[in-house]
Amino acid sequence: MALVFAYSLLAKHISCVGGMPVFKKEKKALPQKEVEQPPVPVKVYKVARVNFRDTLPSLGTIKGFREYDLKFLVSGTVEYINFREGEKITQGDIIASLDQKEALLKLEYGKIEYEKIKKLLDLGSVAEAKFKQSQIEYQSAKTELDKTNLIAFSDGYIGGLSTEKGANVTPQDKVATFVDFKDVFAEFGVIEKELPKLKEGQNVELSLDSYPDEIFKGQIDSLSPIVEGRSRTMRVRAKIANPDEKIKPGMFGRVAALVYEKDDALVIPSSSFKKKEDQYFVYVVHPEESASEPAPESAAEPAAESQSTLGTIEVRNIEVAYATPDSIEVKEGLEEGEIVAVDVEQDLEDKAKVEITETQEGIF
Repeated sequence: MALVFAYSLLAKHISCVGGMPVFKKEKKALPQKEVEQPPVPVKVYKVARVNFRDTLPSLGTIKGFREYDLKFLVSGTVEYINFREGEKITQGDIIASLDQKEALLKLEYGKIEYEKIKKLLDLGSVAEAKFKQSQIEYQSAKTELDKTNLIAFSDGYIGGLSTEKGANVTPQDKVATFVDFKDVFAEFGVIEKELPKLKEGQNVELSLDSYPDEIFKGQIDSLSPIVEGRSRTMRVRAKIANPDEKIKPGMFGRVAALVYEKDDALVIPSSSFKKKEDQYFVYVVHPEESASEPAPESAAEPAAESQSTLGTIEVRNIEVAYATPDSIEVKEGLEEGEIVAVDVEQDLEDKAKVEITETQEGIF
């Protein structure tokens, strides 16, 4: 057994070269170099302060600020229509009149009776009660005559005529539509889940195809208390200033309710932040140096150099103040002028090397 061990030891360390025993040299393991990973190419965004806002878009229909049906208070035959559809009217204008023959006769008779009894009262030949009765009948005749005229009680427009001369009308029949649109309402619907974002007095903006370069501003005037139909939408009315009367009732427009507004906010693209558990973080890039690589020569142009900037990643937690699908407002964790990586699909480690291929600024 001892002979076997001695033989194996000699065979491990001694070999024969030319019939002579020589000691074997031990081979030392060569140190292996770690393979350096190439820098990851990234696009970056330069953090800036902007006027930030979030809007809730919708389609709306324009209504007149005051818009209602005009009707006679008594029945009769239309004798005159003094305005055409779309024509402007002024407070006190007679829009239309009924046949007044019977009303005029009653007024004339009432006037004669009133004057006669007044003279008798002055002579002491009639009781005062009789005089008061004639006075009431005379005033009633005046009122009945006034009811045969359809009078404009404020400035506005004839939005539509629903009758014509010679037609018989009753107090239930619409003669015309009155519209006042020095201010207008934009009526639009919002789905049920968006209701908490809206409140009375909230600012809105209206854009119209007729005036593509103008934005009309207003505020939410009222929110319907009822969620309607299968669409589960709620009707909202926004009052829009219309001093030049450019906006016409019946127009369709795009309404944007401003659900969040903040001036000088620190904002970054949504593609630049990530979430892990309950923490939000970004990849802050610290530029290191510029590396120049010769560009391929062509026959037409001399050789040029393409430059790229190398940088180091810092994984930094941030606090989000407000988020939209496209952008977020950062409350804490970033400073204006810093740069963050955007559209990074892979996970990067702290102090990882990157190559900046593009810098975006002012994308909002």
